[in-house]
Amino acid sequence: MLVRMMHMCMTRAGMTLGTVPAEREMYAGHLGFALGTYSFRRTVPLWLLLFASELPDWFDVGLCVAHVDRGPWGLYTHGLLAVGAAAVLLAGLYAAITSDVIGGGAVALTVASHYALDYLTGVKPTWPGGPSIGLHLYQYPMVDFVLEGATILIGWWLYRRTVPAERRQTLATYGVLGGLVMFQLGAAVAFILNMGGAMKC
Repeated sequence: MLVRMMHMCMTRAGMTLGTVPAEREMYAGHLGFALGTYSFRRTVPLWLLLFASELPDWFDVGLCVAHVDRGPWGLYTHGLLAVGAAAVLLAGLYAAITSDVIGGGAVALTVASHYALDYLTGVKPTWPGGPSIGLHLYQYPMVDFVLEGATILIGWWLYRRTVPAERRQTLATYGVLGGLVMFQLGAAVAFILNMGGAMKC
């Protein structure tokens, strides 16, 4: 659903391969990072970490629905300063409500990881007038596949340690891993089939 909405927003903005460089980003890898973070700070609700890991993308969806410009190259949602500010605000809100300062740090780290992971796979803006940076590993599909697969697998493995021993071998536990892999594959297929249209970085 999130991937579909991203495509709709970018298409509405007229961003095609003929007008701007292709934009792509990691999707399931962000969720994998959130699962891994949860294994180190279980006081933070898992749903919050999952939400935090995709926060810049949800901002994109919100601006799209409101018909508000997301800035050049997604500067207002995926820029270095924007992601940093979002990390501080969400972490501060969580810490203020729960008095869990360390947990707030985990929330901030999870939000900030979005920029770090996108730096590896795509190209991201920094600040107004600043450069766009990134390794753009999507140019090398096999390298990207290994990187994202490793992020998902490690995050799931760390999360699996938090599950009671009697449930670690269940279909539900392995279904989390399967779901993340299918999510990432679905995003990849969506981008491949849309080579002539909008792409999200």
